[in-house]
Amino acid sequence: MGYFMDIFEQIMGTFGAAIILPIFIFIVELLLKIKPGQAFKSAIYIGVGLNGLISILNPYFLGAMGEALTEMITTQGIQLPYIDTGWGVLSALSYSTTIGAAIIPVGLIVNFILIRFNLTDTLDIDVWNYWQWAFIGTLIFYQTGNYLMGITVAVLMELICIALADFAAPRMQEFFDLPGISFPHGSLISGTLVAMILRWPLEKLGIFRIKINSESIQRRFGVFGDSVVVGFIIACVIGLIAYAGQYGTMETWANILTMGIATGSFIYLYPKATGALLEGFNVLNERARDIITARDGDRELDFGMDGALAIGHPDTITTGLLSMVITVAMIFFLPGNEFLMLGDLGVTPFFLAAGTVAVMNGNLIASVITNIVSLGITFYFSTWISPVFNGIARQIGGIDVEAGSALVGADIRPVAGVAYYLGQNWILIIVSIIAMLVLMKYVRNNNKVREILTGHKFSRE
Repeated sequence: MGYFMDIFEQIMGTFGAAIILPIFIFIVELLLKIKPGQAFKSAIYIGVGLNGLISILNPYFLGAMGEALTEMITTQGIQLPYIDTGWGVLSALSYSTTIGAAIIPVGLIVNFILIRFNLTDTLDIDVWNYWQWAFIGTLIFYQTGNYLMGITVAVLMELICIALADFAAPRMQEFFDLPGISFPHGSLISGTLVAMILRWPLEKLGIFRIKINSESIQRRFGVFGDSVVVGFIIACVIGLIAYAGQYGTMETWANILTMGIATGSFIYLYPKATGALLEGFNVLNERARDIITARDGDRELDFGMDGALAIGHPDTITTGLLSMVITVAMIFFLPGNEFLMLGDLGVTPFFLAAGTVAVMNGNLIASVITNIVSLGITFYFSTWISPVFNGIARQIGGIDVEAGSALVGADIRPVAGVAYYLGQNWILIIVSIIAMLVLMKYVRNNNKVREILTGHKFSRE
């Protein structure tokens, strides 16, 4: 099995999701008896959209932002016990274990069973990001020595992600204008979980009466309220903060302006990339709908995708940028924090924000408050679990577990942290799995509860 996972990692590392997923979709569409020409065009458009988001826009934007703030933190000489490795290292390590070797077939089988018994409408085709489930399962496996417990906890995290994705799908689809898409992505859905918990109390506090979002800003400030211009300005301000004391060089100003242009470019080009992706999915959506309607009546499936599809929305960018500045302060001043977020500093605030803004209907104040809470939870989970991760990383090998005077730690976002602590013994695991299945069976179809938690208004027909 390890040999096949090595091949899988090599293929994914060489070709990437923007190539592998379209090939997978093309084969599936042929099996569903879609005409080869239509299937080929569909696969190409999906590849173009994914390449634009995952391979070009995301790395350019997130890299520019993360590099500036990382430099600012490192120049301050801050010393914390555990330092962030970045998600790339965690994903590679996850797929190098026996849990990682099994997670894709096991995850797909579980997903198909859930669909078959009408427990979910999400078909999670974002197989690369199954590593997030495998990572938590791997921690449990090495901690307990029990392989069955490890793989079961990985499945538990899958259930949590899919259940939350189903629950929030109508709100996400409407807000991001992504019909037929849901987000069982472990990072984005962490923001969604926290947002659903906080939405009702924030509404009762009157936060939603303060109408501040990307649209209201544009109406009030004209050209300076345009989402691209706002993104450029905020990114440049962050650059001025990050490069304070270095204004005397041309390189500094180039870096600051590059951050601004990278942000503006991302906001402007994001709808075009997602448009290509959705056009590619239309063929598969229509065919899947025909098949399911013939068998199950009006039921429709949503395709589970990477949270990268939601990062470029103006409200996500604005919330993520403001959160990044506060995140830097949290690294220094959050009581009890022992985790130095560096590798994922330009990533985590935006993925959490993508899961937050839709539930908060773009309200900037509510979104930033919620995102800061999500980041605080992330810091505490990372602080508590990094010692476990570091010890396990020493056993597995393959990565340098020391970074100067610090030890390598892991960026643990809320859903992953919850799954880890629920996986500490069999009683908790079994009770949690039963609870998730009940949630899938009954609560996800309770539109009144979903309206309260996600803000989506269902029709009363």
